[in-house]
Amino acid sequence: MINKLKNSCRVCNNSIEIFMNFGDMPIANNLITNNTNSTLDSEFKYDMDVAFCTKCACFQVTNVPNKNLMFNNSYAYFASESKEMINHFYNLSQEIITKYLIGPDDYILEIGCNDGILLKNFSDQKIPHLGIDASSNLVEKAKMDGINVKCAFFDDISADEIENEYGKAKVIVLTNTMHHIENCNAVAKAISLLLSKDGVLIIEDPYLVDMIDLGSFEQIYAEHNFIWCLSSYSYLFEMYGIYINDVKHFDKHGGSMRYYFSKKLSIKSKEVTFYENVEKKNKINDLKTYVDFKEKSEKICSDLLKFVSDKVSKGYTVCGYGATAKSCTILNYAKITNNLLTCIYDSTPFKINKLTPGTHIPIRDAKLIKEDQPDFTILFAWNHKSEILKKERLTKTTWIEYIPEINEINEN
Repeated sequence: MINKLKNSCRVCNNSIEIFMNFGDMPIANNLITNNTNSTLDSEFKYDMDVAFCTKCACFQVTNVPNKNLMFNNSYAYFASESKEMINHFYNLSQEIITKYLIGPDDYILEIGCNDGILLKNFSDQKIPHLGIDASSNLVEKAKMDGINVKCAFFDDISADEIENEYGKAKVIVLTNTMHHIENCNAVAKAISLLLSKDGVLIIEDPYLVDMIDLGSFEQIYAEHNFIWCLSSYSYLFEMYGIYINDVKHFDKHGGSMRYYFSKKLSIKSKEVTFYENVEKKNKINDLKTYVDFKEKSEKICSDLLKFVSDKVSKGYTVCGYGATAKSCTILNYAKITNNLLTCIYDSTPFKINKLTPGTHIPIRDAKLIKEDQPDFTILFAWNHKSEILKKERLTKTTWIEYIPEINEINEN
């Protein structure tokens, strides 16, 4: 059930520094449906250590659960539930259509297409496209929206099948996907074989430097095998003849980076040089950087636990908003369970009436928060803060942020 890393980097095979242990953790998106004692007692957990590589700066989870336990017919994250992310990926689609998909035989391949949030923009305009995703419930949702999608893990076998049927891809995109893939070298090799000579590879992920700066350790969980940066991506893809040409930084998910690669060893943009210097300045190869990050993370946990415990002891109702994968990490690491939080509100139909992994907190329909009026509501989906506060502007509650510190927001 566990693929254990033997103290070597998954990118470059160098020795790694393990600096933080989260203890026994559940799989972040494995929500509990059957609320019975036997189900709760047998819940799968694994020992989650994290490490970094001093050679390529790759930040990685050492013990990774089997991929079939994480990506299946019960995957809980549907990207299209966020209007903000719909707009974000619409803008990316227009950039791709305008700059890269020029020839009549050009097509876009998206690896890890989720529910089709990006590819719908191509499907609607009848532009050749293909998505691949390993979670069958997401694939079915995408197909219902008219998207051409294949249910499979992306590897050398599926890459051969795709090339035989569609030819080489002009554009290959992975958004919030590469950090899910344990065997990153196999995927990079398959991409190099499937990408056309004049093609472009676009990857977008949470950015390591931002995570360290904010102390947003919740980005770390089973499905996030890696937290990537410019240094580690450059090292990985250069081994397969793919070179980074440009980057764009976004505030999404607490700080994300979009990377543009091609098979041409062209001059790097000013932005690439700038972020190479940012990573040197932030000492992402230095153990002290990660020791400081660990201490910051532990303080965030202890401060939130103290805040919640204090409010509950005084008779206040404390709930959460957003049954996110990130919330699984902080709730389990801080040991905030269902004896402290009444519920977590969420608008994703698939999540409603289930329990959170490990902490077994009920997930309640977000439509009911106005009726319930909890005294305090923790913004676990803090990366969608503006969207949530606008949506819930009539809700009478005090909102709580906790990254990078406790902050009370009273919008009433």
